[in-house]
Amino acid sequence: MDKINTLVDEYKFKVTNSHQDNLNEITNLRHLINLSSEYLQLLRLSVRQRGFNSESDEILFFKKCKPFVSGHLKYFSHIHSYLMNRPKVSSSRQRKFIHLILDKYEAHKSRELEFVKYYRHKSTRYDHIYFVRGLNSIDITNNINHFIDPEFSTSHDDKVAKIIAYDLLISYFQKELENLKSKKKLSNPDPTPPLLEKLSWTASKTDLVELMYAINAIGALNIGKVDIKSQAKIYESLFGIELGNFYKTYGEIKAREKNRTKFLDNLKYSLLRKMDSDDAN
Repeated sequence: MDKINTLVDEYKFKVTNSHQDNLNEITNLRHLINLSSEYLQLLRLSVRQRGFNSESDEILFFKKCKPFVSGHLKYFSHIHSYLMNRPKVSSSRQRKFIHLILDKYEAHKSRELEFVKYYRHKSTRYDHIYFVRGLNSIDITNNINHFIDPEFSTSHDDKVAKIIAYDLLISYFQKELENLKSKKKLSNPDPTPPLLEKLSWTASKTDLVELMYAINAIGALNIGKVDIKSQAKIYESLFGIELGNFYKTYGEIKAREKNRTKFLDNLKYSLLRKMDSDDAN
């Protein structure tokens, strides 16, 4: 087991130092996939050449050593698949895509619930069946396709690898969901306050057009750089109103025979009256 332990330790060291915090970078991810495949093959060669000195060594290898490497290989491969297939659209679609993936993992885990409990509780009662190569271990599984290499497989080492990968993926996708949630907040940092959503213009549309043209004429918005059409859209959005053909309305205001600035004059009169009232009090 010395050679095997050395290989596993080397693998752990290299994986730890391969910037796992940057798994969304495809180049780095492919490096980790290749590294995992390389060490899995080195373990395969070591087992073929040296074998095991005891059944306990064999159980240790197929319960812990091999699943650690193959579990990480599955983990990195799943992330690669996710990055290549995730929707390139809204954050909400991406979050939905992640939840669908997690649902599939949960469904698979529920089918293997008894063994998941066995593994998580660190049980050892059936280790001699689950993690020792031979006909007995092959007979108890329904998925014979798993045994492509009977010299390097038992009935349950791949199940342990899937549990390890699942745990790592849960942590990864939780961070992804948090990042997408933060991105959504940044894309809409100033949601419309509830008060503004309830604002409505209760004077006439003609009054609003008169005020709009006055503000435009004095250049009160962005030093006069907001054109009248853009300004109209702002007021329509702010007050939930449609101004219609405001050019025509402005023409009608200009054509008034008396008091072309009726609304503005009323504004001035009302403000002066309030000031006088405030001073009196």
